[in-house]
Amino acid sequence: MNFTSINKFLLSALEQPWTAIYTKVISVILIYGATVHVSNFLGLTGTSWLSTPLLWRSMDTVLLIFDLITAIALWQGLVWSIWLLFGGILLLQILPYTLLRSQFVLKPEDGQILNSLLGTEVLLLSILILLLWFGK
Repeated sequence: MNFTSINKFLLSALEQPWTAIYTKVISVILIYGATVHVSNFLGLTGTSWLSTPLLWRSMDTVLLIFDLITAIALWQGLVWSIWLLFGGILLLQILPYTLLRSQFVLKPEDGQILNSLLGTEVLLLSILILLLWFGK
């Protein structure tokens, strides 16, 4: 399978009703994530944004942009949004939150929050993989 045939497969899958609905659900979840990042910037989540580590602030900024672009593209059913979603979650969340975990845990409960976030992301991506694979 080459890149072009994979894109055709993804386009066909995105045209299926359940997959189209589910990508819109993921879009709404990503918009919620974007509002969390904006809340972090404004210090509304209980921690002053400027008191957090530079890596955390950088990731907030990058993830806000990622969430917005990916949400809009998924909502529109664009094929590249699937690549962006999987690549972004893997590279911008799963890897940093596991390999650089100590940078994101300021309070003991932050570890639980990260675990929940990672579990949710794996679940969301797993459901999407099933929908794409079975063409629903």
